[in-house]
Amino acid sequence: MKFTFKTEKPTGKYISFYNDHHLIKFKRIKVDYFSNEPFYKINLKVIKKDIDEDGNPNCKWKWITLKKESESLQEAKDYLNQNIDKILEKYELVNEE
Repeated sequence: MKFTFKTEKPTGKYISFYNDHHLIKFKRIKVDYFSNEPFYKINLKVIKKDIDEDGNPNCKWKWITLKKESESLQEAKDYLNQNIDKILEKYELVNEE
């Protein structure tokens, strides 16, 4: 069991204004993305333990950002797959598209 990754390139008239979008997938479902300014940070969508923990009872999930900041995309991918057991033990990932 491991995460997979997909990079979406920007398209269209204003291609030079946008960065590549790096998606994180688990069991073929998109669970989040890497932000890459200035370091690569890992953002995940997780199910809330308490529906009202962030003051929004209308949404059952929330965004989290892991503390690890990587200098390269490959380093971030390796970190994510090396710590998959800890992440899945602590958080329940959103499993809907």
